Amino acid sequence: MKTGQAGVDLIKIFEGCRLTAYQCPAGVPTIGYGHTTGVKMGQKITQEQAEEYLRQDLAKYEKNVEKYDSRYQWNQNEFDAMVSFSYNLGNIDQLTASGSRSKSIIAEKMLLYNKAGGKVLDGLTRRRKAERDLFLKPCAAADTKVQSGSRTSYYPKYTGKATLLVALKACGCTDTSKPFRAKIAVKNGITKSEADYKGTYGQNTKMLELLKQGKLIKA
Repeated sequence: MKTGQAGVDLIKIFEGCRLTAYQCPAGVPTIGYGHTTGVKMGQKITQEQAEEYLRQDLAKYEKNVEKYDSRYQWNQNEFDAMVSFSYNLGNIDQLTASGSRSKSIIAEKMLLYNKAGGKVLDGLTRRRKAERDLFLKPCAAADTKVQSGSRTSYYPKYTGKATLLVALKACGCTDTSKPFRAKIAVKNGITKSEADYKGTYGQNTKMLELLKQGKLIKA
């Protein structure tokens, strides 16, 4: 699962972007959108490098949140909120009590993580509230549906202009092989059977259009 635009925007708003290294409230050398790995005071980067650091950091914190997906079955808003929390605090292990807390308790406890150096910070208080609001915000039907008691999962909405394979990878699909795409085609009613999927321009275009609408069901 990948962070949606709401999650990315939230992170960018609260982290801000600084192209010259500075010390965060905890005294850690930081640059870009809150990037800390290997940063030294006096270091300078470009906006492009800041965006690349953000992508790298997102991938790391997404893994921390995704490891609890089998327990919580995150919807997109919950996932985005947890990634933002993890991006700021390092992980969600303590917040979830290693997966033993319910979602309602997680939402309640999130607001308590608003201190740095033992002091309550207004910025952290605002961030925790924004993350909690996003966590509790219902998802649009294109993100997650519950039908006949079963959960239908969708790939995140794709907003780029790449080919189907690149778009699928960008949306978190780790297997883009033809056999797996055939499963996706059947799941979305593009073909009646996996054998009918030939990877034609028409079939791939239909799949890509659904992906751009946020309506492509995961196989």
